[in-house]
Amino acid sequence: MKLKNKLTFVATTMMAALLLCSPATAADQQSDWKVGVGYQGMWAGEFLNGISGRAWYQDRFGIEGNFFYGGVDFRVSDGASFKQEADLYVGEIKLMYAPIVREYSKFYGGIQGSIGSFDLDGDLINYKDEVYGFGVFIGSEFHFQEFPELGFNFDVGYKHYFYEDRPFGSGGPKIDLELKGIGATFGIHYYF
Repeated sequence: MKLKNKLTFVATTMMAALLLCSPATAADQQSDWKVGVGYQGMWAGEFLNGISGRAWYQDRFGIEGNFFYGGVDFRVSDGASFKQEADLYVGEIKLMYAPIVREYSKFYGGIQGSIGSFDLDGDLINYKDEVYGFGVFIGSEFHFQEFPELGFNFDVGYKHYFYEDRPFGSGGPKIDLELKGIGATFGIHYYF
């Protein structure tokens, strides 16, 4: 199965699960589930923007699914003209636990797993491959009394992405790439 199909499957499954939980939440205001959809942004040197689904069970246990996309297009013109495009897709799942829950805020921690794809396409290079990652994080989510259905969140944690391949065949050099360090994300979700 190609990575784009895998990412589409993960994103579709997450959104279907969240939407299936939402009728119960809408019908019963005392439901154990609180489900929202919205925006999540990842700081990765630049912002990587994405769509997000987030659900809390009894305000303590949470799951979040994110799909990020970033792209770069550039041209080089010096006698001859070259065009190059680079796209990055990342799907991410977070499992969260909130030990501190207040009326309009909560503090949580968790783990996350990611799978992504980068695609270089153009006159100079044509190359596609996958990247995987994992991490741990802490964060907070808060609501304003006037807008209790809007949740604003901020997370910070350690992420480790890794990639290994021989892009020029079995006789070519092996590339081991590790991107690791402290990263931050922020988001806004509308809860049903």
